[in-house]
Amino acid sequence: MNTIGKDKWPTWIIKIIGNEKNIEVKEDNGRYYAYKSKSVWDKNKKCPTRTSKYLGVIKQHGLVHPHELKLNGIYEYGHINFLWELLERNKIISHLKKIYPDDWKIILIFAMNRIIDPRPIKSINSWYEKTYLVKKLNIPISPKIISRVLETCGLSWKSQTEFFDVLKKEEERILYDGSVIFSSSKENSLLEVGYNKEHLFLTKTNIVLAFSHDRFIPVFFRLLPGSIRDSSSIEVLLEELGDDVTLILDKGFQSEDTFSKLNNKIKFIIPLRRNSKKIKYKRKFDSHFMYRERPIKYTSYNNGKFFIYLYEDLTLRIEEEKTYFNLLSKGKKVEFKEEWAGKIALISNQRSEPEKIYEMWKSRDQIEKCFDVLQNILDTDRPHVRKEETFRGYLFGSFIALLIYYMVLNLLKKAQLNKKISVADCLLEFSKVYKIEINDKELITERSKRVKDLAKKLKVENIITK
Repeated sequence: MNTIGKDKWPTWIIKIIGNEKNIEVKEDNGRYYAYKSKSVWDKNKKCPTRTSKYLGVIKQHGLVHPHELKLNGIYEYGHINFLWELLERNKIISHLKKIYPDDWKIILIFAMNRIIDPRPIKSINSWYEKTYLVKKLNIPISPKIISRVLETCGLSWKSQTEFFDVLKKEEERILYDGSVIFSSSKENSLLEVGYNKEHLFLTKTNIVLAFSHDRFIPVFFRLLPGSIRDSSSIEVLLEELGDDVTLILDKGFQSEDTFSKLNNKIKFIIPLRRNSKKIKYKRKFDSHFMYRERPIKYTSYNNGKFFIYLYEDLTLRIEEEKTYFNLLSKGKKVEFKEEWAGKIALISNQRSEPEKIYEMWKSRDQIEKCFDVLQNILDTDRPHVRKEETFRGYLFGSFIALLIYYMVLNLLKKAQLNKKISVADCLLEFSKVYKIEINDKELITERSKRVKDLAKKLKVENIITK
């Protein structure tokens, strides 16, 4: 979409616009669009910046406002309306409208594209035009418009935190961890060579993510320079999440400094390394419980200000001993301490039932799966954007897509379908429902038995046929 200088406007457009001031005309594939521009003060940049409001399509007979447009066509409808109603039910659309009054539509288009059919920014417009979103939102988009909005989002961390604030709940159990996103962009100052598990010398940025164990949704993320380790992000997290949660971390966050910072502000659970001097391996186990049909022995004791919970997974002990002797028989040099086998120690600043503490810690695989969804299913592992601000906005839009993903997954779990059908499969089935528009008439295509059964089990029949 190209902006047309006033001196190059066709005569018929000049007649339509008349003497009205601050009007921009843009052209895309022979169609002309009108925008009203104005200058506003940007608090972040501390300088005036120009914004524009879409007015409508300019046609030979006059300006056609968005609400007056009547498009004829066939649109992919079922999955769009399904997600839209889900977002409205969870008040996500209303939150976006409030926080991003000028840009919420573009943010929503980007997020829905990432969960339905992830495309490069340059191709999103082609996808958008064939879906019912083009009717619901009724705005023209282009790669430049999308990039500009993502850049605006990336510039305002305050707006992003406002969005995270509406997702937070008090007294929650929060899983927290970090991962990396690689990129070769030379214009992104977040990208630095830093430590990674694969020991690759590639430029990367770190992403830290908070996930609600209780509601099974992501609630916060932040990007950090690639050279900063996950453990250094604790102070950032404490500022953002407050002190009414229980934080469940992995052993990468273990340090006396971390224990001290957390103990004064927030409840936490962290696994200890097996060589930690805090672990009393010779202590007698008090009792046992069953976890997923596996017997777990346990004991607990005080360690200064903290509580240590020591567990012995009998199944894990056998597996570790078996692996050790197999490697030994093959002539491998391996270190094995029998008193460590099958044992797991957790440190916390709260006294609770050992079984409850263990179950909370074992839930950590939820956040690992969350990172897998974000990076692989939503295709954010290697974003094709250069500027840091656009990159930040790109990840914010992807975070909203991640939130939508878990809303759908929770619906599947509630219907006990999550082990039979994936989120992608669910959206694919609903995408087979089209809406046909002929002038003022709207018709929804016939639904297959499979679509009807899925909609019935999820209790969304009225949404798919609405």
